[in-house]
Amino acid sequence: MPAKTKMLFILIGDDCTGKTTLQKLIIERLCGLKYETLKVNLGFDIMHPEIKRKYEKASFGNRSYQEKKGTYNSIEEYFDKHFNPTDIAFISSHLYPNDIEEMIQKGKEQFYNVYGVFFSNSIENNRIVNAQISALNWDERIILDNPITDDHNKITSQLVTNADSLIFFLINRTNIS
Repeated sequence: MPAKTKMLFILIGDDCTGKTTLQKLIIERLCGLKYETLKVNLGFDIMHPEIKRKYEKASFGNRSYQEKKGTYNSIEEYFDKHFNPTDIAFISSHLYPNDIEEMIQKGKEQFYNVYGVFFSNSIENNRIVNAQISALNWDERIILDNPITDDHNKITSQLVTNADSLIFFLINRTNIS
């Protein structure tokens, strides 16, 4: 197996940012599976022909850490007992800088490069806290263009475009990592 970079993407934003829908769309493109309801911390075989040349599995946390606090007693316990360590992993967090800082640290301790995935609608709603989170020790930051709108079709279209963009990002990383 060639050398590869493990990647952890932390999707950042409060409720109704697009984090869960984006994960479902990525699973569809990356793993060839379609989900209406997605359970937490699932791992999947990567089926995308270009990405599977180097990466075998991807995992998805689905719900934000803060939404599952009754299940997870701490971020350390989440990473020790619930996190699904695969080649590529996606987890989510609401706008809690201290939680996210610890998630970054725990991801790096598991040898991941950690990517902050910011949504433009979240930045527009709370620029100050998003900026504080952006200043943390990320390996890289990604901003997804997801403007605020009440048009459900436009929201879906924006998230489809963002999922496609993240898949293209992964293809590029597959070729250079």
